[in-house]
Amino acid sequence: MRRVVITGIGAVTPLGLTFRDSCESLKRGISGVATCTKVDISDLPWKVSGEVKGFDPSLYLTKKEINRSDLFIQYALVAATEACDDASLKPPRNTAVLIGSSRGGIATLEKAVRESFTNKRRLSAYLMSATTITMAASAISNRFRLKGYALGLSSACASGAVAIGEAFRMIRDGATDVAIAGGTESPLCRLCLEGYGRMGVLSKGRDAQASRPFDRKRDGFVLSEGAAVVILEEMERAVKRGARIYAEVAGYATYTDGSVQTGSTVQAEAKTMRDAMAHAGLREADIDLINAHATATQVGDRVEAEAIEAVFGRYLQDIPVTANKSLTGHMLAASGAFELAVTAMAVFKGEIPPTINLDDPEFGLNIPVSLMKREINVAITNSFGFGGVNASLLLKKV
Repeated sequence: MRRVVITGIGAVTPLGLTFRDSCESLKRGISGVATCTKVDISDLPWKVSGEVKGFDPSLYLTKKEINRSDLFIQYALVAATEACDDASLKPPRNTAVLIGSSRGGIATLEKAVRESFTNKRRLSAYLMSATTITMAASAISNRFRLKGYALGLSSACASGAVAIGEAFRMIRDGATDVAIAGGTESPLCRLCLEGYGRMGVLSKGRDAQASRPFDRKRDGFVLSEGAAVVILEEMERAVKRGARIYAEVAGYATYTDGSVQTGSTVQAEAKTMRDAMAHAGLREADIDLINAHATATQVGDRVEAEAIEAVFGRYLQDIPVTANKSLTGHMLAASGAFELAVTAMAVFKGEIPPTINLDDPEFGLNIPVSLMKREINVAITNSFGFGGVNASLLLKKV
């Protein structure tokens, strides 16, 4: 089978407007979580979010493109452009584009409905196209004049990781040589804040310490926005053109239990990790890093911690576990893609970012709270979503 590598990365996150800036904030433990300013929260108990700050779409898009696209599309376009630049790649015409999103253009839909009912304003002729999930992939294909696959995927919070995993499969199986893949999200609106809040999964924290993965005082996730995109290439092609290779995508598994509407089970998450390792021909003792899904909900973190313990057992004390959402909050589909990218950078540089706000760890996981420098040959990253949609990706050093 053909081998697949990561040659470019781009991101727009609450930590920075580029992947490099986001990584720098991540390494320094600088949180992107703060008081929500995009939504009127005066009558809500959920006060914080992870907002992309200082984003100016006019630097990247025409006025027409801005007016006809939701922010989740704009974020994806910018992240994809950075990823291509980072890879020194002009995407060939048959490049596949796979972009995941959980909520698509929900903020634009909410705004349109509100204005329609309160101000009797007519709906835009572009409302449907501006908000449909697949438009992020289509916009990227249009930007680079591509003629290959353009797929929008929605697998809840695992959407970004699933998009990258399916792109990996396409290259491995010979359907394409290059893919632009990732996740994007712009869910900061009243509908999402109150909707997730009424479920009981949002933190009621008031500051940057609200996102507390694996801590006993965790009380839910912090809703965030952003995008992350990677360039995947067939390895021989990448080597031939002299591309910098961050890591090889060596294994991928997705498994759905479906027994829990709003989460997953220990057995399902454990199976997903085991299947990803088996797909790569690796075992528990080979893993040097786990990038956890770790949203900071009471049940979700417990289930994942127990699944990790079930899979790695006696090896776990020697395997660092990192939780990026302690700094970014939960970017939904974008988180899985961003955490895959962070894991690739950890493999490439031998640097494990810290997990913050971990004052009273509940589980026996080896979680670094400051930047750790260590050689990483193999790493696994997890993404778990509503409906028990689970995905694990395994990366190797090249």
